[in-house]
Amino acid sequence: MACPLFLPASPAGGSASPGGECAAAAGSPIPAGILRGCCNSGYARGTCERAAQTDADANRFLVKSEREGAIEVAWSVERNHRPVAVGTLHLRPGGAVSHIPLERQASAHAAEYLISGKNPISGKNPNGCS
Repeated sequence: MACPLFLPASPAGGSASPGGECAAAAGSPIPAGILRGCCNSGYARGTCERAAQTDADANRFLVKSEREGAIEVAWSVERNHRPVAVGTLHLRPGGAVSHIPLERQASAHAAEYLISGKNPISGKNPNGCS
């Protein structure tokens, strides 16, 4: 889940929070505390003046499938913990980097999914654990 304005630089790679920038202030550094507590978590209207001006509080993602090199990611844009918009994106790893926060976040989520090593067909990790 992330702020609707967050443009992640890359997938987090485990438990770390991804770095990135704010679409409302591109090129401006984001202090680590704000990045971790607001950008990566969403629901920052009370602590971030940029987030306070958005119509949504957070974006959520779920990998639905992986087929023929494409990953289908379901997304939900929330306000007050309720969806205000939903949809799906079909992504290909290594594709062009989007400047649209929702698309960039979905791509980072899909990349994190691939890094996790889970096989969506069998539901098992490559090491044989399910």
